[in-house]
Amino acid sequence: MSTIRYLGHAGFVVEHRGTRILMDPWFFPAFLGSWFPYPDNRFLLDDVVSGEFDYLYVSHAHEDHYDEELLRKLDRSTKVIVAKYRSKVMVRHFRDLGFENVTALAHRESLELGPGLTATMLLDTSHKEDSGLLLDLDGFRFLDLNDCNTPMSELPGDIDLLAAQFSGAMWYPNCYDYPPAVMAEKVAGVRADLMDTLYRKVKLTGAKAYLPSAGPACFLDPELTQYNDRDATIFPVWEQVAEGFAQACPETDVVRLGPGDYLDVGNGIAVHAGGPLEEDLDAYRERRRDEWAEFHAGPEPEVSLREIEQYFHTLQTWNKRFLGDFSKDIRLVAGTADWDVRLGRLAEHFVIEGEEPYDPEYTLLVSPRVLRAIVDGRTGWEEALLSMRIGLHREPDVFDLTFMGLLRYGNHPAQTMQMLRERQNTETIERDGLRLQRFCPHAGEDLTFAEISGGRIECPRHHWIWDARTGECVDKASLPLRVEVLDEQALRKTENASGSE
Repeated sequence: MSTIRYLGHAGFVVEHRGTRILMDPWFFPAFLGSWFPYPDNRFLLDDVVSGEFDYLYVSHAHEDHYDEELLRKLDRSTKVIVAKYRSKVMVRHFRDLGFENVTALAHRESLELGPGLTATMLLDTSHKEDSGLLLDLDGFRFLDLNDCNTPMSELPGDIDLLAAQFSGAMWYPNCYDYPPAVMAEKVAGVRADLMDTLYRKVKLTGAKAYLPSAGPACFLDPELTQYNDRDATIFPVWEQVAEGFAQACPETDVVRLGPGDYLDVGNGIAVHAGGPLEEDLDAYRERRRDEWAEFHAGPEPEVSLREIEQYFHTLQTWNKRFLGDFSKDIRLVAGTADWDVRLGRLAEHFVIEGEEPYDPEYTLLVSPRVLRAIVDGRTGWEEALLSMRIGLHREPDVFDLTFMGLLRYGNHPAQTMQMLRERQNTETIERDGLRLQRFCPHAGEDLTFAEISGGRIECPRHHWIWDARTGECVDKASLPLRVEVLDEQALRKTENASGSE
């Protein structure tokens, strides 16, 4: 007997021939008390804490997957499986928690967990540290990708059941101060891109069935309630995207589960459903009042100019090679205080207090509580941004990979050094009359699966678009793509084809 029990969000318990695996269990609030599982899955907590598991798998360090409060309640003798990341962050986390047996698997490395049960690790091989797990249960292949974007050229095929993200898990664009019409356009674009990426994963893996998972979260703090608007944000519920999925992937069955539901798998899939699919947010908010209110406890903290200087000096010193000759002016606004900061200049630090103000390229509106947590090292910019407790403005409105890379990954220089290696990668591919760099300069996606039509090249992962002749980025950001025209006639055929919008 093989069963897959859904715990909500990206959590599962898989059992096969007596071997039990607990995967990405999430129960307690994440990202400065802002994210909560949707729908509420707390009624399963006692079963998980008291349960006996042979293995525990946690995909990555984001707090909606790495739930430290929950992990501290588990049996430390449970064998842990994590991805072998460059930063070694997951191994350190679990050893610090006291887990005795931690195995780190490299990309596509397999481990036999029990009779007829094999796990194969799949990594996002770019600078981003995320992973998925392929479980083979006597021939039934369950691929749990959660948030992970394994390169499309590396995805396994012949998948019986795919669990993967359909809803957003990013602060862009909803944390930016766009006018309503612009915001609506950008939200629609991100949602369409998310679904297009999902469609490609389904088709490339040949998934016979798809289980919507890894989102959306909900926001119970009244200060964040606008992010529960499923129409105006990148956090839709499945019912809003189900019709589009059915049209794009008509041969793939959808297995809709609520927390606590499970599947019998083997000769097909038998569904045992009936768990909650929706949630009364007002009642949920009241049940968790002590948890979301904890963020606001105590007097508003203060952050000094000296602390800001020291923080950015340290961050830049750790990332001197990554920054090179980078320079950017930013403004931090925290309560009634604001600081103008010049980043870069070969990792020298400058905090400007001159009488003549300048126009910063990025402005970050950060509550003193959030900034205090960042400066103290209790959280990072990545987690703070995901909390949706930061407001953003940029001028010009262009994504800056170096700046965001410094904020998001600067505390783990192994990741920023990988970003540098990705920029310097010279591997190329030839197709459609072009020679172009093989890996996307944004997140390292293999452009073997890029769409080339209408005179444009579109990355299949985040849908950045470049001019096929010049390599100029025409949508999403300003990073160019290295391209060379080899066959004018073949290229003209793609230019006459209909391009993606």
